[in-house]
Amino acid sequence: MAIDFNQNYFQLFDIECSTSINHNLLEKKYLEFQKKFHPDRFVNASDYEKRISLQITSHINKAYETLKNDYLKNIYLLKIKGYEIEDENNTISDPEFLTHQMELREEVEGVMKTLDGKISKELFLRISNYKKNYLKEFKDNYNNNLLQEASKNIMKIKFYMSIESDIKRDVE
Repeated sequence: MAIDFNQNYFQLFDIECSTSINHNLLEKKYLEFQKKFHPDRFVNASDYEKRISLQITSHINKAYETLKNDYLKNIYLLKIKGYEIEDENNTISDPEFLTHQMELREEVEGVMKTLDGKISKELFLRISNYKKNYLKEFKDNYNNNLLQEASKNIMKIKFYMSIESDIKRDVE
């Protein structure tokens, strides 16, 4: 019972280190790992084997959650290349984007008040498309080794994820 904890998550799942991954293959390999290492399989094992199983499963789960989420996967890709993003302290300094953020937040608030807590599909789709466009920009910048620009895309993607999350929370 062993895996190599020194492998990156892509190597662990034996998939190409890329911005685009095969989610079906990821899921298949994840389920194979679960069948092999899940702690329930080690109920009658020694305490040591139970502990190892738990560590392996925890590592696999973290890798899986990272790779299946575009935002986390992209941060991880930058990390593999040696470019760390300090997520909490990193802010966007682009004045045009900051203005766009404020205008979009105001638009969302206005629509939510007007539609009694509901958001128009058009606005939600527009926000989703903004995010998709920055995901594509990230991919292009990453593939061209423009890691500084790719990290800026990450911060913009985070904004759209945040506003989507706020909308979903307010609607529920």
